[in-house]
Amino acid sequence: TSLETIDRERTENLKKVETFTSPPFKDAVTVTLKVSHNLYASALPCLVAAAKGYTTAEAGLREQRKILKDLGVDVNQVAFGGGAGGAPADHVTPRACVQLLQGMAKRKEWEAYKTALPILGVDGTLADVVSESSPARGKVHAKTGTLIWQDTTNGRFLLKSKALTGTMTTKTDTPLHFALFVNNVPLPAGVGASREGKVLGRLCEILYDAGP
Repeated sequence: TSLETIDRERTENLKKVETFTSPPFKDAVTVTLKVSHNLYASALPCLVAAAKGYTTAEAGLREQRKILKDLGVDVNQVAFGGGAGGAPADHVTPRACVQLLQGMAKRKEWEAYKTALPILGVDGTLADVVSESSPARGKVHAKTGTLIWQDTTNGRFLLKSKALTGTMTTKTDTPLHFALFVNNVPLPAGVGASREGKVLGRLCEILYDAGP
């Protein structure tokens, strides 16, 4: 008898005292993406698993592979050990990120998904990346990603990755999906990841102005 079975037997006959109805899934996605909430992101594989009748995050990650493949993502270009991007196995290529956006753009949920992403110069983790006068302000919907480690030996940070993946409408009104990664940068003492964040914001401005 597994612990899972024992726990189920203990709880099945308990008196129900309250029922909680979760908000719409798009609200959880908005919190996950807009403010980059790692706890929400870590819970998503569990929610995927539960929707399929499974009980572990690992099962959810295997289901996630199927979902990504159905969306047209080359699953050989991704590796995930968790939901928030901080596990040692978590790696993904820029091409796979763009493939995800291309697949999502074909689905009826696209507008809700796009709306949940931070908006350049407006809100979420992109609120202060560009100035209020930037021509690209409000034109870019994108998700940030940051992995930074303390380099105690040198009294600085090692920026393992600063990434930005999303979609924009260029100056000529052309939809454009993009993925920008900065990896393995030893930062000067006193400098944090926001420096590279502003560089990515500047690249968005260039893409907006000079893109197709």
